[in-house]
Amino acid sequence: MELKLNVNRSDPVTAEASAVINREQAQIFDFVAGHFHENYPRWMTDVIEIECLDPAPVKKGSRVRQVRLENDEEITSTFEIRELEAFNTFSFQGIDMPYRQVYRIDPVSQEKSQLTFRFELLEVDLFMRPFVKLIRSAMIEGVESTLATLSSLLNSPNTSKS
Repeated sequence: MELKLNVNRSDPVTAEASAVINREQAQIFDFVAGHFHENYPRWMTDVIEIECLDPAPVKKGSRVRQVRLENDEEITSTFEIRELEAFNTFSFQGIDMPYRQVYRIDPVSQEKSQLTFRFELLEVDLFMRPFVKLIRSAMIEGVESTLATLSSLLNSPNTSKS
């Protein structure tokens, strides 16, 4: 019997969740991408500081530095906007850390849209590969929590564009 181990560190680990939002596709896109610098810390609650490294508004290629509080430790990372397709897709990818966040908005009806949030850990070190199931489980919990916060903000009647 031959035993094969899949230990390719470049295999991404992903987590994704979707929710129906009581807003038009364009309104959600404007909240997420159009007013990204103001709104991102509102739904990504572990972000304590965000800095535009390029002039606002964000566009494809814009770079942003963030500081997150994780287990009482400040973690700084820089990311770059990779996709900015009007009303449909907004994504960014870590420059100094191997992650990607994707926000996809699909119309459900004239007044409702489905928002999908996907987080990808693009590389996992070889010594962490045995823990991929635990990593994925934690990622799923984080993605669901983030989407719940974002959905709550977007479904609130008090939420405007920014």
